[in-house]
Amino acid sequence: MDVSAINWLAVIVAAVAFFALGAVWYGPIFGKSWQKGVGLSDDDMKNANMGKLFGSAFIFALIISVGMAIFFYGFGENPDMNATYGATMGLMTGIFFLFPSISMNYLFARKSAGLMLIDSGYHIVAYTIVGIILGAWQ
Repeated sequence: MDVSAINWLAVIVAAVAFFALGAVWYGPIFGKSWQKGVGLSDDDMKNANMGKLFGSAFIFALIISVGMAIFFYGFGENPDMNATYGATMGLMTGIFFLFPSISMNYLFARKSAGLMLIDSGYHIVAYTIVGIILGAWQ
């Protein structure tokens, strides 16, 4: 595996974008619905160790961005890579891998369809954004 073709600054920016989307997605857009779906009270939210949660979430976003960069560039340069191709790869990853995986887990955990769509939708959009950034910023 050759990681010399990876733009590491793009990986970091993609991870920041992934993380920032989460702040908006699980904040003003779907925050209350998500909180209800997972069964967390306002007190649960206030008493959480936010530094640990946000730090861990960013590390996972970084791992995902590194993984996508390896798929895009780690096996040699990809001359066809651009923002559109990256978006397509991210979107297809979200739709065909993440959505079914999250959904299977939520079915067995007996979580609501709404929560399944909130969490799956976040990952589909996030992977698409990461793909755009990595594809455009070679």
